[in-house]
Amino acid sequence: MNENISSIYFENTKLLPDMGFQIRFVTMKHNSPPHWHREMEILYILNGSAIITLGNERHHLKALDAMVIDSSEIHEVIYELPQTMGICIHISKSYMKRYLSDIELYHIVCNSKKLNKDQEKKYEKLCQYLKELTVLYFEQKLSYPFMSNAMILQILAVLVDNFCTTVTDDMKASNTDTLARLEQIFQFVEKNYIEQISLQDIADEFGLNKEYFCRFFKRNTGMTFLQYVNQVKLYHIYQDLLYTDGNIQEIMERHGMYNTKLFYKLFKKTYNCTPREIRLLSHENPYL
Repeated sequence: MNENISSIYFENTKLLPDMGFQIRFVTMKHNSPPHWHREMEILYILNGSAIITLGNERHHLKALDAMVIDSSEIHEVIYELPQTMGICIHISKSYMKRYLSDIELYHIVCNSKKLNKDQEKKYEKLCQYLKELTVLYFEQKLSYPFMSNAMILQILAVLVDNFCTTVTDDMKASNTDTLARLEQIFQFVEKNYIEQISLQDIADEFGLNKEYFCRFFKRNTGMTFLQYVNQVKLYHIYQDLLYTDGNIQEIMERHGMYNTKLFYKLFKKTYNCTPREIRLLSHENPYL
C-alpha cells in the first residue's frame, strides 16, 4: 500500500526544518482527494496534464503549466493518465517569514488562465525558474542545497511582487475557524469512511443542524458531503488498484462501496478511465 495514504484530510508534508521547503517528483500515484496543508504548494507539470480542483473551480494544467495553491486552501489533484509527471513544491510559512515577517497578511494567486496583461511575462519568468529548479532537482549535484534554496527565493520574489493580494483580519479569522472545523470533519471521515455515514450522523457528531452542516460543507469545499465521502473511498480503491492484485469487486467493497454501477460511473468521471485500465497502466508505469 502506498505510504502517502495517511492523513489525506490534512497533509503533513514533514519539511526538514533547516530547509523550509520540499521538492518531489509526482505521478499518477500521487492523486489526492480534497485536502489542505499549512504550506504553500506549487505544481509544475512536466508532461501530460492534471486537473486541480480549488474551491468551486476546476483547473486543467497542461505540460509546462504551473499553479500556486496558497496555504490552507482546500484542493484536489488528479494527475491524468497515462504518463503525467510533474514537480510538486511545498514551502512553509516559517521559511517565508524569515524574509517577509508579515507574509500571513498576503494571499498568493497564480494561475495561467487568470493572468492580467502585466502578469503574463512574470508568469513566463516563474515557469523558467521552475524549469531550472527541475533540472537542479534531477541532477542532485553537491551544490543542490545551495542552488535550490537560491531558486526557491527567486520564485517567491516573483510571486510576492506580482501575484499577491492583501488578506483582511476578518477573512483570516474566519478562515482559521473554518479550517479547524473542516479538519475535524475530514479526520472523522478518514476514520469512518468504510461505514455508511449519513448526514444526520455527521451533523450530530459535531453538534450541528443537518441543514446548516450541508450548507457549511458545500460552501467551503465546493462539493456535497456525500460527494466528498465517495471521493475518499475512490482514493483508497485507486491506491489498492495500483499496489495490489485483488479482485476489483472485493477492493470496492473493502472500502465501503457496494453499488457497482455507481462506482464505475464515479471512477470514470474522476480518473477518466476504468479500474481495469488503471491497473494495466500501473503495471506498465516505471515510476510506480
